[in-house]
Amino acid sequence: MRHLWSILLAVSVVTAKENHWSYVIPKISKIPEVHSHDWVTNEIDSFILSKMERNGLKQSDTQSPERLIRRLYLDLVGVPPSLNEVDSFLLDPSVNHYSEIVDKLLSSKHFGEKWAISWLDLARYADSDGYQRDGFRNVWPYRDWVIRSLNEDMPYDQFTIEQLAGDLIVNATESQKIATGFNRGPTLNLEAGTDPEEDRVKQVVDRVNTTATVWLGTSLECAQCHDHKHDPFSIKDYYSMFAFFNNTPIEGKRRPNGNDASMDYSGVDIKVTLSEKELMIRKSAEESVALNQLEYVTKVKELCDALSDEKLNQLKEKHPKEVKLAKGDDISYKDALAIDKVLFKKSESAGILTSLKAKITKNQSRAKGGKFQIGYTSRVMKEMTQERKTRVLLRGDFTNPGVEVVANTPSSLPSFPEDFPKNRLGLARWIVAKDNPLTSRVAVNRVWSELFGRGIVKSIEDFGNKGVAPTHPDLLDWLAVTFQSTDHWSLKKLIKRIVLSSTYRQSSKLNADAQRLDPLNEFYSRGPRNRLSAELIRDNALTISGLLSKKMYGRPVRPKQPNNFWRVIGEVDNNYYVSEGEDLYRRGIYTIWRRSAHYPSFANFDAPTRGACSVKRESSNTPLQALTLLNDPVFVEMAEAFSKRIMKETSEMDTTQQLDHAFRLALSRSPGSRELEALKKIYFTALDTDGSSESAWFEIATTILNLHETITK
Repeated sequence: MRHLWSILLAVSVVTAKENHWSYVIPKISKIPEVHSHDWVTNEIDSFILSKMERNGLKQSDTQSPERLIRRLYLDLVGVPPSLNEVDSFLLDPSVNHYSEIVDKLLSSKHFGEKWAISWLDLARYADSDGYQRDGFRNVWPYRDWVIRSLNEDMPYDQFTIEQLAGDLIVNATESQKIATGFNRGPTLNLEAGTDPEEDRVKQVVDRVNTTATVWLGTSLECAQCHDHKHDPFSIKDYYSMFAFFNNTPIEGKRRPNGNDASMDYSGVDIKVTLSEKELMIRKSAEESVALNQLEYVTKVKELCDALSDEKLNQLKEKHPKEVKLAKGDDISYKDALAIDKVLFKKSESAGILTSLKAKITKNQSRAKGGKFQIGYTSRVMKEMTQERKTRVLLRGDFTNPGVEVVANTPSSLPSFPEDFPKNRLGLARWIVAKDNPLTSRVAVNRVWSELFGRGIVKSIEDFGNKGVAPTHPDLLDWLAVTFQSTDHWSLKKLIKRIVLSSTYRQSSKLNADAQRLDPLNEFYSRGPRNRLSAELIRDNALTISGLLSKKMYGRPVRPKQPNNFWRVIGEVDNNYYVSEGEDLYRRGIYTIWRRSAHYPSFANFDAPTRGACSVKRESSNTPLQALTLLNDPVFVEMAEAFSKRIMKETSEMDTTQQLDHAFRLALSRSPGSRELEALKKIYFTALDTDGSSESAWFEIATTILNLHETITK
């Protein structure tokens, strides 16, 4: 009897798995009828309002124009609007004008900088390998590829194929090869005692797990050691997927000196074509080197000519070669260096010569790409000429292989077409095939989560039996089908559809009915309000202060940090070279990402280390965050710049007008009466204490940059 019951239970579980909503191809449902027709802007509103009405909820009022335009700017381009842009919208807050602003922001070159952040979390993008050694890696061209692809609105199916298999496309371009940096994201262990094959297998496992998470919303990793306990994926399914990624070379090799404890990187990189701007910078630097060297030689010659015969004779005994050079008419740069080293090292002119040599060294460095641990290559995927056999790894142990398997997709999902190549290119095409029930659902759910703070499926990484069921399944399927067919995989069209909806444009204010019936906003009875990501908190403050550089692309930058920031990190070049000029004030997406010590303010605001695929960031609220905004040298500098901006732009205004202007620069709205009184109190207290208007405005600037609303969209 017990045996029979076990069989029946197993059958029922399998049936449940097979009938699970996420494994059924999505279909468009009929648009539901609603009572409040006037509120409906597009189909999204009908689905949302229908469920609200069934649950006794009413929609919220439309967000105020000031707050709405700020939300829109932060969501689409990651920085707040200017006061002119705010004022223009206040004059005409119509839906038509709003739609025009949406189009403008979607076409902005800064759109990709904002939306690439969450994708880089998925791609576990970092500028270092991880582990204790944590050596630097060249993969920033992939980051730039993501930004450009999003700006160009590359269709999501193509976006997928190029990242998973760009190198396998016929006559693959440099850009398509760089795109495969997605699968070069796994950590790389080059430490003592590492088994190269074990680390390679770990990387392949990471690629399988990440691919399943990002595109299929599936916890496939559970099947690495045994059949999945909840979803219809066997261990054979897992290693059949493993086979698609198994034809990759080992990335770490032991040094050929007999020291088995030492490892060197041996992965596949390609040279990156330098931009016209970079070529110009290098050419200019080379020209400067020539001029600096000429100036240096001229100065050394002047000093030589000024030496008396008596002095030269004294020096001749110890430095006959250099004295002979000094007496010559034609001195080369090499000669000048030799003369300087022995004749003028301790002279009064040593400082001038040292300064000239420093200029030369700096420009020589610039001519080669700068003083930097990261170069102009990019890690890419490449298939081996000889295909590896793939076996099931019993209990996931690479030393315990089982039966041989071939590349294939999970048996519970649509079959892998026979005419598809059994490699990563075939896998990518299968992932974006029309009959794949997961890909489009997972994509639209992730975009929805980015805008609302939670997905229609809350467990955005897990659409399986242990995941959370969708709150609005019909809406999810409607969006998924529309995204794939009508919108032809256009992310910008999907985003536009969502932000034009009345659902998105609602006020985020919580009323009593919503508090009682929809405390978690699962019915979307109010608009989104969420804290900004770590990078956007910085970008926002830089914009408000007037310091933000709009320079795009290129190697990662290093904002100011205390000396010896990397002193105890890893085993590879731990000098933190602080950037210069406008590179200090570039957007957060360009900040160097070292896994063992990523940028402190980012870490404090919940940015992941990116040692693995990160689907959704945590959003904590800790005292350390407030201390960061108050004391981090970068935020102090931004507060100082903001205070100067206030004084400069409001010199003809009275104090009330000045405070209003400062507040609007940060929050796009005027302060309320209580807020204004609080600001006045802070200002006049600081003025009375210090007697300096500069100090008083610094206090105001610091206060505004630290407001909860300032770091919230």
